[in-house]
Amino acid sequence: MKCVICGKFYWNPICKKCLQEIKITPSTRIIEGIAVYSFYRYSDISILISSKYSVFGSRILKILAKKASKYFFDSQKENINLWKEIELWGVGIDDCVRSYYSHTGVILKEFCQYGIKPSYGKLYAKNIVRYAGKPLEYRQKNPRGFIYKDKKIKHTFILDDIITTGTTIKEAKNIIQKTGSSVIFAITLCDAKH
Repeated sequence: MKCVICGKFYWNPICKKCLQEIKITPSTRIIEGIAVYSFYRYSDISILISSKYSVFGSRILKILAKKASKYFFDSQKENINLWKEIELWGVGIDDCVRSYYSHTGVILKEFCQYGIKPSYGKLYAKNIVRYAGKPLEYRQKNPRGFIYKDKKIKHTFILDDIITTGTTIKEAKNIIQKTGSSVIFAITLCDAKH
């Protein structure tokens, strides 16, 4: 196998040297009262993120998510015990299988550590709308129509691969809260505005 960045032969799709060169550039946005933590600039990893539409992309997303989750948990050590105590669950946005796997499911697995549990396949869109490259007005006129099927969970964080305008995060947060669950924070791998 070759590293997708430098082309050198390596066991993983991204070699150790190239992975070190992909910098964590954390950013936080507040969307409707919750913090949305992001770890990469979209411009730095756009080619890697776009691999999510292929089977091979699952391996790349796992590598990026593993690096981001290590950074996140190292920076949130004071909150880990609280999250265990309140039984925090992670929910991937539109966590359903497309292109042979769920890209948010792959990312979610890496962020569900230290007693945080994953809730797979519970938040999905009725409307398959692609927002890539679309303006805010288009996103607002074409909601995803999320369905949330896990009413037993009381405390969640929501997860997606990219945040652009925040409309998807808002819609997911609102549908989850209608079931009585609180959304503590959100995580995205990258921020398109950062």
